[in-house]
Amino acid sequence: MQGSQCLNQFETAIAKLLDHRYGDGIVYQPRQMERGLLQAAIASGFVSEEGFVTRKGRALLARASSVNDLRG
Repeated sequence: MQGSQCLNQFETAIAKLLDHRYGDGIVYQPRQMERGLLQAAIASGFVSEEGFVTRKGRALLARASSVNDLRG
């Protein structure tokens, strides 16, 4: 069960990207982040074509949050 809570490197990067959403709900890619990460998030279903976090993205954020809570 613990293995399902671990995030791989890609998921960790996507979770950090998803943290960059603002009041309008759109995800913005900061300049210092890897180029193409937003496109990869869209292609993987974490972000909609319009730039909003999807259900899959919200689930990833919840997993990332619980992993961080467990690590202290």
